[in-house]
Amino acid sequence: MLGSLKSLRLSRKRGSEALEDPPTAEPSAEPSPSNSPKPASKPMTGSLSRKPKSNAKPRSSLKAPPPPPDTPEVTTRKALQAIVRSLPPKTFHNSVLSRLQDATPDQVSVLTQILNGVEPPSLLHCARCHSNYYEEENVERSCVMDHDDNSTEVKHGETTWGCCGHTVDGEDTPLGWCYEGKHTDDRAKARYREDYESDGSEDGLQTCEQHKCKRRVRNSESGDETHVVVTRRRGERLPPTKRKRTS
Repeated sequence: MLGSLKSLRLSRKRGSEALEDPPTAEPSAEPSPSNSPKPASKPMTGSLSRKPKSNAKPRSSLKAPPPPPDTPEVTTRKALQAIVRSLPPKTFHNSVLSRLQDATPDQVSVLTQILNGVEPPSLLHCARCHSNYYEEENVERSCVMDHDDNSTEVKHGETTWGCCGHTVDGEDTPLGWCYEGKHTDDRAKARYREDYESDGSEDGLQTCEQHKCKRRVRNSESGDETHVVVTRRRGERLPPTKRKRTS
């Protein structure tokens, strides 16, 4: 009985000593900067979540794309042929001449190769109206001749025009031209008057000398002679021609 009491007191004494003097913990090593835990990053909110601005140029300073061409780009031979055929000859001629002024050497070289071997047509002279012409441009209304006032005959209030054989009331001129057709450089084919026989020596046509197609002009400085072509304007009256008398 006494032994159990002593052991109980001894255990209580040890328990009280343990409460009064707690065991000291060994000092822990200080954490090194490399081993220190990184602070948790906070989520970016508001204005901090926006991406940084780039150094891109403003839209106003960007180069605008070139405007589309007025006409579609020609990429085939048939398309180019269609454009050339649709243009009047004079419009095509003037367009080529005007664009050659600003053409690049490569463009001039290409056009020279395309026109290689092309020669200008011969310039002809009409034996009827004494106008110069190209056979490629000779159409049914190219050559026109006025009525000859000296071939008229007034009788019973009517006027007969011997140049064309038409008779009109009063002293009016027949409508239209006395002759309208193609040019010709053959004097035999140039006959058109009704008051001259086709097999006669006279045809009622004027020569180039009479019509003054070529006038010799002397240059006062050099003394050389040059030929100047004088053409008659439409509607201008020709000098009177010799009328063949009928018996």
